[in-house]
Amino acid sequence: MTRLDSRKLEQQLRALLAVPQAMPAAAPQVAQETLGHAIIGAQANIYNTAQSAGGYERTFEYMRSLDAVAKTTKTRVSIRISSDAEYALVIETGREGNLDQLQAEALARNNAAAPFTQGRSGIEWWLPGPVITGAQVYAARRLQSLFLKKVRAALR
Repeated sequence: MTRLDSRKLEQQLRALLAVPQAMPAAAPQVAQETLGHAIIGAQANIYNTAQSAGGYERTFEYMRSLDAVAKTTKTRVSIRISSDAEYALVIETGREGNLDQLQAEALARNNAAAPFTQGRSGIEWWLPGPVITGAQVYAARRLQSLFLKKVRAALR
């Protein structure tokens, strides 16, 4: 026969109810981590790739255009990662890319912390360089991980 400790169950329930309210405090850190992920993604997809002879000069303008912002309410957190560069969509999707397809591929990856690349370089510049898409999935998974960690702690 299992005996339930009503005080312990009530304590765990209160701790579980507090979890969503604790998440907004983590939002600024996750936003900065997401921006870092995007910068690493830009390096992997653009700046650390092979260049064609006589290719364009790498100004790092795209990297400077990246931004991540946390938005929170009492119980909700969202991270917005963006670039205000005019050519951001062309970098992200390539010449013939598809955002829905890139998002599905990014979500299917086991390791969201690693940069998401598809072979784009200074030589093969027409291929997708999914900097933003990879960072979006990183942010979502990081928030899920933090939430799960807090839920587990509440159940101890």
